[in-house]
Amino acid sequence: MRCLIGAGLPVASSCNSEGVCAKCGIRILEGMQNLSSPNVTEIFLKEKNNIGGEIRISCQTQVLGDILVDASYW
Repeated sequence: MRCLIGAGLPVASSCNSEGVCAKCGIRILEGMQNLSSPNVTEIFLKEKNNIGGEIRISCQTQVLGDILVDASYW
């Protein structure tokens, strides 16, 4: 989420990055290998909200290299 905000992109969120709402989900188009592994909070949110594998919860994900993303709210 910090990388998106730093790049000037809007990020949906109603929990202020606390890992509660899952609204900040982004679709990873390229570079999934350049992201941190899903943490316990992200796994819980994805299961609870039936979110697919290509979607990552941006407030719970660290960017480790180049990625290409898309979001339904852009």
